[in-house]
Amino acid sequence: MNHKEKLLQIYNELPEFDITQVKILQEYQDYVIEIAKKCFARKAVYTVLITLLVHKILYPSQDIRYHQAEMPGGFSGRNIDYKYITPTLTELGLPAMAESGWLTRSFEQPYPYTLDYNGNISPKPLKTAF
Repeated sequence: MNHKEKLLQIYNELPEFDITQVKILQEYQDYVIEIAKKCFARKAVYTVLITLLVHKILYPSQDIRYHQAEMPGGFSGRNIDYKYITPTLTELGLPAMAESGWLTRSFEQPYPYTLDYNGNISPKPLKTAF
């Protein structure tokens, strides 16, 4: 299954999904809410996150913080987004970048997405949520 097929599968199963069965800490719920509130204005954050999560579902052992193939143990998040995620989000009428979330300076930097990632993601609460 490729990333497009997995994203479509998840999207098509949403009507049957019972959110009340998900148990996550309030802090993480707040992060999801922050990203959701900004998904139209800050499409790159949303698109990159969707790409990373779909990739993690397909490859559970992958450390998705290493989003570039040149990084040790990394993968090409930008190529996955460009080829599968952004076109699928667009096809579904969901928020999406024109080409790829990785084309923004905030996300193209060659550093892992760790808590001290120095990309210019704003506002600050959105960076923290990401």
